[in-house]
Amino acid sequence: MSTDGRASRRGPRPADPLVPFEEGLRQRFPSREDVLAEARALTERRRAKRPAAAVALVVALLLGVVGVDPVWRTEDIRTAVGEQRRQALADGSVLVLNTGSTLHIEHRVRSRQFVLAAGEVSFQVAHGWRPFVVRAGEVSVRDIGTAFTVRRHDGGADVTVLDGAVEVLEPGPRSRVLAAGQAVRAVDAGPPHPLRAVDVADAGAWREGRLVFDGTPLAAVLSEIARYRRAPVVLDDPRAGQLRLSGAYDVAGLEALIDALPQVLPVVVRRMADGTVHVAAAEKKS
Repeated sequence: MSTDGRASRRGPRPADPLVPFEEGLRQRFPSREDVLAEARALTERRRAKRPAAAVALVVALLLGVVGVDPVWRTEDIRTAVGEQRRQALADGSVLVLNTGSTLHIEHRVRSRQFVLAAGEVSFQVAHGWRPFVVRAGEVSVRDIGTAFTVRRHDGGADVTVLDGAVEVLEPGPRSRVLAAGQAVRAVDAGPPHPLRAVDVADAGAWREGRLVFDGTPLAAVLSEIARYRRAPVVLDDPRAGQLRLSGAYDVAGLEALIDALPQVLPVVVRRMADGTVHVAAAEKKS
């Protein structure tokens, strides 16, 4: 029997029942070629988006860094009792540390910040886009383009403006702007102290190694001298503390000034073996 005979007995192949619906199915369900083409297009779109996403991530990170103003380096500067030190900063600002001072410097991304833990520092600020802020306890001093000094005390800081202006911020919050020739005792707590006028030349004289007294009570004079000595200066008699002293004196010659006090004021000076100095009012001669 021939092959044709076998084929004739099997009869014709049945028609594909989906043929009438072929076009509609193609419109509703993608072909293998369509799927592969869409996959390739999706991959290309993702590749194109990667650089933009990376750039957006970098920008977001930079904005976050600038927003929080992180510290990227710190350093501490100290002076011993009786020592003074001049320090130039990379931005052109100049610091002068007085006796027994400790200054913590924070190099930040978008600001220049300093923490005065003890002593006194003069700041000659170079202009720049980054704010210049000094903190002493709860008190903050923000430079507005100037030269100023900050002296730490237990309850805050004494701020004196030698040139330009500064903004002094105290808890509360309180904010005051000081101009050249003005000073204030800024406090961590309590009522504000009034601004006072100062002689700029006298107020900044210590930076050149001089102390200037203008009718200053002896109690305040001895307190200032004591800052430059390792051994204390003791005022034994409150009466002597009310006496007043005027003149300009070299910091290097303060011991000679102590010895000369009885020549200019009615006081008695006694030196002890450990270096302590006692000052009292001289007895009146009968």
